[in-house]
Amino acid sequence: MNSNIKEMSGVQSPYTAQNVDAAIAHLERILSLEGSHSLFGQTYWRARVMQVCATRGLMHGQRTRLQRLLGLLADAASTSPPQSSSYRSTGAGWLYG
Repeated sequence: MNSNIKEMSGVQSPYTAQNVDAAIAHLERILSLEGSHSLFGQTYWRARVMQVCATRGLMHGQRTRLQRLLGLLADAASTSPPQSSSYRSTGAGWLYG
């Protein structure tokens, strides 16, 4: 997870240590079913995982689960052809366009 610290600068999390498990479970469910081939694409899901990573007070087990999700996304990226993303980050969220 330390390798992702630079990427997380400026990322804010809407989660707390008390409610982050539900967010992680949701990401695990979606990414295990659809992987990065979902409607939103890999860029969206990576940003969502990074947002959860920015949550203060994460426990070791939570960080491990998030690292596993990032690895799953990286593996999917290396095995699938490049896709153009029609989503872009505005800093305040994601826009279609």
